[in-house]
Amino acid sequence: MNDSVSAKKRLRQELIARRDALAPAERARLGALLMERVMALPEVARARSILTTMAIGSELDTSPLVAWALAEGKAVILPRVSPPPRHLEIYAIEDPGRDLVPGIWDIPEPDPARCRRVTLSEVDFALVPALAIDRRRYRLGYGAGFFDRLLAGRGPKPLCVTALPGAFHVESLPVDAYDVPMDRVISESS
Repeated sequence: MNDSVSAKKRLRQELIARRDALAPAERARLGALLMERVMALPEVARARSILTTMAIGSELDTSPLVAWALAEGKAVILPRVSPPPRHLEIYAIEDPGRDLVPGIWDIPEPDPARCRRVTLSEVDFALVPALAIDRRRYRLGYGAGFFDRLLAGRGPKPLCVTALPGAFHVESLPVDAYDVPMDRVISESS
């Protein structure tokens, strides 16, 4: 295991433990504030389609963004982990209660039998998950590289944003050649 891989693995464990340790009320408060900040972005108001994920465990709840976007008539795009060889496929959903099924790791994912598969070029705005983000806007994900591979080589869209509490913003993260920086970072203070 190279130094970058083992450093990232240690960081992931530390960050997940720190996130899990947040009191549920504080996590809910931060999540609501961050989703409000995301929804207030002019780029989100203009977007016809929004890519996000559904939260599990102690992740910040993205369901307010999903509900708001659907109510605004925007296409909501969610990822699904494909069968091996695993990669992200993205699908438009219309009704989270009807269109989602438990996927790998029990993450709610679009049911490919019900939902229309889309391409990244159809997405205007992407809220990309992360455990941490650094000052160069590189994010630390869970380690499978799914989002970095999905976003690799993207054109001028989608605008890629990560929203995380300030406690998960760090000076510098280990970066590998395949890591993709975000266009913008949202915190409770920015």
